[in-house]
Amino acid sequence: MSKKPTKSTALVPAGQRKPPAKRKPAGPAVMPATADTLLPVLCSELAVAKLIGTGGDVARDEGVVLVTGRAYATRECIVPAAEVYYDREFHPDGEGPWLGEADKVSWRDEASGYECIMLRDTHGGFLCGYVGVPSDHPLWGWDKGAVSADIGIEVHGGITYARLCQAGPSPARRLAVEARRICHVVLSPAAYHEVAHATDHRVQDAHAWWLGFSCDHAYDFIPGDGRRAMPTSSSELARIYRDDAYVVRETITLAAQLRAIADGTEAPPRDGPPPIGLGPSRGGGRG
Repeated sequence: MSKKPTKSTALVPAGQRKPPAKRKPAGPAVMPATADTLLPVLCSELAVAKLIGTGGDVARDEGVVLVTGRAYATRECIVPAAEVYYDREFHPDGEGPWLGEADKVSWRDEASGYECIMLRDTHGGFLCGYVGVPSDHPLWGWDKGAVSADIGIEVHGGITYARLCQAGPSPARRLAVEARRICHVVLSPAAYHEVAHATDHRVQDAHAWWLGFSCDHAYDFIPGDGRRAMPTSSSELARIYRDDAYVVRETITLAAQLRAIADGTEAPPRDGPPPIGLGPSRGGGRG
């Protein structure tokens, strides 16, 4: 004896049936950042030691860890980080000066007021630095090839990136996307649960124009280029890995130079030695 059709199948034509409701993607779980939560997810005491202060939050999703509410320390300085990302997929393997380093650090430079980012390249594993300038800046919209030392920009390898903020966040705020995006910082860790619009970013007016440099030149050691052994001083070309201290310092210096251009003043003296190479020799890095 055949079963009677249910009401949903007997009375609703097949072409008019509603598809099953899709489940809303779950955002990453946010936990308080403590010694008990940081070390298990970062798996590195060196990484935990770079996160200065107490409190804050930590979130983990698809191999990416986000820490907020902690400053970030290099061997030279401490920056008031808004977000610190650790991206397991693109972090260099093996022993090296990159141990314990973050893969993205976003902060607002206190002296210039500009947004800054240190970001690891997803192919070579080297670090890059970026500074976002507002729409009223004299270099807004300039192509990377047009920004030279002649106008007061002296940074490692020269400017290799010049673009508008990358596309806004997805509704699910996937950390794997945010960890590799060059744009403003979100308002708070709670926004990682539900953020639908780019206007939820900290800078509410216009998108920034990002100017940046890359550490992938002939004189730079690139972890992902297949040459695993670190060069020695006796090498014909002594390639050096530019660590987070070097890249953060260059990024802050770039922000100071961009601020001086906006104000029509002379840039303050550099903190550290002159940059290496003002002409890119390996292409444009990420840009």
